[in-house]
Amino acid sequence: MRLFSPLPPLCALVVSACLVCPALAGEKDELALTLKQLEHIQASLERARIQANQDNPARFYFDYSRASKEVEIIRQGIARYLEPSRAQPTVPVNVAEPLRGDYRREQQ
Repeated sequence: MRLFSPLPPLCALVVSACLVCPALAGEKDELALTLKQLEHIQASLERARIQANQDNPARFYFDYSRASKEVEIIRQGIARYLEPSRAQPTVPVNVAEPLRGDYRREQQ
């Protein structure tokens, strides 16, 4: 006489697998949305840079070049995560400095 049926553990495994898939899809959807937002940020930075060049020079200015480079580093990292390369080894992004988040510069 069997006291243990393999059906309940199998059902539990299937249910848990089904719960994980939407979480992964949700993460990928959110990261894809983040990529689109980063594209908009790049465009906004470019528009602001052009506008700043037309305005009067100030003692302090925003370092648009550095900000754009850091946004691009973040974008590349997310893109590599979303579409990993299986055939080739991953080439790490050569970042000479870590992200700083400080974009205020003084005119010299």
